[in-house]
Amino acid sequence: MDLSNREAEITLLLLRNPQGLSIADLMKGVSVSRRTIYRELSSLETSLAHLAIQLAKEDGAYHLVADDASIAKLKKQLINTTKSSFSSVMTRQSALVCRLLMSDQILTTKALATEFEVSGATITQDLNAIEPIFKDYNLVLERIPAKGIRVYGQENNIRRVISGVLSSEINEYEFFEVLNAAGQIQLPDSDSRYFIQLLPAKLLHVANQAMRSKIDSDFSSFSDSQIKQLTIILTVSAQRISKKKFIKSLDHVDKNVLFKYQRLAISLYQHFDHDIADHISMVEIEFLAQQIHGMSFKLQNNLLLDNYDLRLSYQVRSLIQDVSKNFKYDFRNDNTLFEDLFAHISATLRRQTSQLPEVNNPVLENVVGNYPKLYKHVRRALHQVFDQQHVSDSEAAYILLHFASAFEQQRQGKPIRALVICANGVGTAKVLEHRLKKMVPEISDYRVSRVAELNKIKVADYDLILSTIFLPGFNYPYKVISPLLLSDEVKDIKNDLVAHFGVRLPAKATPTVLQTDTLQQFDSLVAAVAAAKAILDMVVVQAVDNRQLDLEQTLLLLCKRLRPKLLTNAQVVSDALYQRMAAAPVGIPGTGMALVHTTHQEVKAPFFAIYNLSHPLVTQGMDYQDVTFSRALFMIAPKELPTFQADLLGDISGSIVYNDLNLSIYQQGDTTTVKQLISRLFLNRIKG
Repeated sequence: MDLSNREAEITLLLLRNPQGLSIADLMKGVSVSRRTIYRELSSLETSLAHLAIQLAKEDGAYHLVADDASIAKLKKQLINTTKSSFSSVMTRQSALVCRLLMSDQILTTKALATEFEVSGATITQDLNAIEPIFKDYNLVLERIPAKGIRVYGQENNIRRVISGVLSSEINEYEFFEVLNAAGQIQLPDSDSRYFIQLLPAKLLHVANQAMRSKIDSDFSSFSDSQIKQLTIILTVSAQRISKKKFIKSLDHVDKNVLFKYQRLAISLYQHFDHDIADHISMVEIEFLAQQIHGMSFKLQNNLLLDNYDLRLSYQVRSLIQDVSKNFKYDFRNDNTLFEDLFAHISATLRRQTSQLPEVNNPVLENVVGNYPKLYKHVRRALHQVFDQQHVSDSEAAYILLHFASAFEQQRQGKPIRALVICANGVGTAKVLEHRLKKMVPEISDYRVSRVAELNKIKVADYDLILSTIFLPGFNYPYKVISPLLLSDEVKDIKNDLVAHFGVRLPAKATPTVLQTDTLQQFDSLVAAVAAAKAILDMVVVQAVDNRQLDLEQTLLLLCKRLRPKLLTNAQVVSDALYQRMAAAPVGIPGTGMALVHTTHQEVKAPFFAIYNLSHPLVTQGMDYQDVTFSRALFMIAPKELPTFQADLLGDISGSIVYNDLNLSIYQQGDTTTVKQLISRLFLNRIKG
């Protein structure tokens, strides 16, 4: 018997789970699509038959049926199978990337073919496939006639590619098993084992100890994946330094930003022996600090904070609008999607100079494969909105993941409609409908139809179609069930519903609220309404005569109008507004508007108004082009502002480019119209 790598992987899963595994379990365990699992099971069934082992399915779960001798023989064959090849072509190509970058010598195609147990032609194909990875990081894959192959480039980029490939290929569970066992554990034969063993055990152990010393103080918010990645970067750096491979220079280093992380980088390197620690230059420290900085992202979601990225907020809104328009599905009302994308893209752009490559991620491959049309529109929108920044394929796939999740969740929130086609008479149809309502309560809306009535029904409106007979030539997917609706059929229907609509939890009973909690809730509600009303009452759309005044003078004029009720010192607040406009773009492209805003200790209360200027002014737009504006969306607040009030002002700013109607109201609306829009925003915030 000769099992493929994937067949062996499925077989091992089934051996470890004698109770049986569903298709969903196998998809998760092997990280492939449902279609691939079915194809592999079909092939595996034939392969196992040679060992007198049956691949059986019972209650939706697959398991192995055989006597003890056959099972023992299968286990022995799997254990004795040497790791002569990798589980996929991409994994082998990842290994080839590491081999080329970690070698000090020129390698021949013949030697690589022997090492990886493939043909020379396959190595040539692999080299062509991995070359774009090197190009993305300005590394050169050089083919030297009559000699061989080598890769060269800046040391910092070599480390980033090695660390990125290792992080992609090493499984977190196996990685931490090795670290926790201090090298005493015997790993099962796997791809992950191969890549872990590329890291020198001694250096990996020291790097782990260094990371553990800071886990509670500096890395407490890091995920398992980030801890793994930083440990690998530290180990790879120590390994390269021990080989006298030093980083000589770094581009795009903001020393002010990195200063706080340099202390941490120095502390981590101090755990290594003198042969490494004595060769740690300032550039080496900056490289490691850059990596830590890229992972230490904390989103500032308060519009009025100095480091809030208003331009990015506009870009994310534009991204969502573009995808909604072209995919023909409205994502614009999903605040969670906006917040998640804002956080993710903020972190992505922040770590561009330290970004590691990500390869061979089956989760991302599956989501791209499952949503090809959505991915095409996301990729196009990213190129349109972020034309100055390079967004890698893996980052585009992560962004797709946010849109796909929002798409599925919105679908799950809708009632599930089922069309039941029954050709067995009215009585049987009633029995079937009754059993469906009882056995499958997840379906909220049923319609029972005769076959003769199908031409009068808009079949596409239904999420699930069930039929008691086969329907040759029917153009929609359907499931054949018996009129009695057997238990296996119920289970099959439920599994399909979970796959397409997610798990539907029954509604929970509302718990009885204690009187003290009720009073606290009431007081909080009153306070929230009062805070919202205080801002809403001052909202106004006014004309302002700013003839012969430049931008700085106009800002001072607007501030003077608010004394003494809202601010004490008009000059310092107008200076803060001017500095803010000089530091970051606030013009909204194509609208004739600018969002003029700041916080200052001289401001007494949050305030928002719209001023129509008689004399247009020029400022930088969020697309980095000059914007001429005559409508100033003016927003100020105290330096120390309660979270709820900050959220209210954030709701206003976020709603400006939320949709075309909102944009039109902010561009042309009078006081009453603008107040109506803002009152709706505030009501939604208060209702939660």
